[in-house]
Amino acid sequence: MAEPVSIIIPAFNQLSYCRQCIEAVLAYTRQPYELILVDNGSTDGVGGYFDSVPGARVIHSERNLGFAGGVNLGLRVAEGHVLLLNSDTLVPEDWLEPIERALLSADDIGMVGPMSNYVSGAQQISGLMFEKQDEINAFARGLAARNRGRLRDTNRLVGFCMLIRDKVVKEVGLFDERFEIGGYEDDDYGLRGMKAGYRLCIAEDAFVFHYGNRTFFGMGIKQERFCGLLAENEKRFREKWEQQETPEALEQAEALNAQARTAVSAGDLAAALRLLARAIEISPSQAAHHNDLGAVLWKLGRLDTAFDCFVRAVRLNPDYAEARDNLRDAGQALGRLAEAESLLQGRNA
Repeated sequence: MAEPVSIIIPAFNQLSYCRQCIEAVLAYTRQPYELILVDNGSTDGVGGYFDSVPGARVIHSERNLGFAGGVNLGLRVAEGHVLLLNSDTLVPEDWLEPIERALLSADDIGMVGPMSNYVSGAQQISGLMFEKQDEINAFARGLAARNRGRLRDTNRLVGFCMLIRDKVVKEVGLFDERFEIGGYEDDDYGLRGMKAGYRLCIAEDAFVFHYGNRTFFGMGIKQERFCGLLAENEKRFREKWEQQETPEALEQAEALNAQARTAVSAGDLAAALRLLARAIEISPSQAAHHNDLGAVLWKLGRLDTAFDCFVRAVRLNPDYAEARDNLRDAGQALGRLAEAESLLQGRNA
């Protein structure tokens, strides 16, 4: 029998979305799980509703600690593998099974996320419109049937729904609360996981519906302020990772990148892939390594994963012209130009 998964749902206000989310989890989760609900300083009745959910472990905070702080309250009491879930999501029937199956398919997979209708990066499925839960269920069933067992490596997962292996939680620790209200804390955690030697993967047969940014809206944060918060956290993110990398690590990663370029020239793309993956593991903050990895993946036909690498490169260095051109070209080729342009103009997390 599978070990229970700890499902952590942090929330600040937005009672109606919280109710929808939790009712779906209760109705459609077949695997053993423990529900950990974090009331992150809510003032609109969320805390009382959480207390009424049967079987849930409820944690109350007197103030809003932000996404990372709320998640950490849950992580401190969680056991086993941990599933982080935003309170503005709707899970479909049998949603957890393909995500858990993906995580357990290899010992070096540390984190797994599903596809969604509202998410930045490679997990996005564009053009989806749903009016009822039944429609979400039907779409998820079709996706699961078409893509059963399909798994894609990535260098970025979005924290709206993310399953984390128990060993990763123990080794990597808590989320970094310097990112305050939210933004980039999931990027940071993913990089920490990769630096510890674990893979990040997308379960392409799993789907979770996401309304998107409802907590920010509920806090009265308008679009302009939201973009400003992201810019502030992007700066924190870049400064943190640049400080962590020693000159020796930077030099070693540069040497690996140079070897990768030689391998590409010789037609040995498999070797280039290994070298660039190692360069990123040693020096994850350098945009050039992610951009060059994307270029190799593009040559190998792994187009969506390449797009995700170009996204990472631009997020790490928004002024990196080559990465910006690659992201725009990839977006054009994949029909994801609007997504690419949104990131290039600094509008998307």
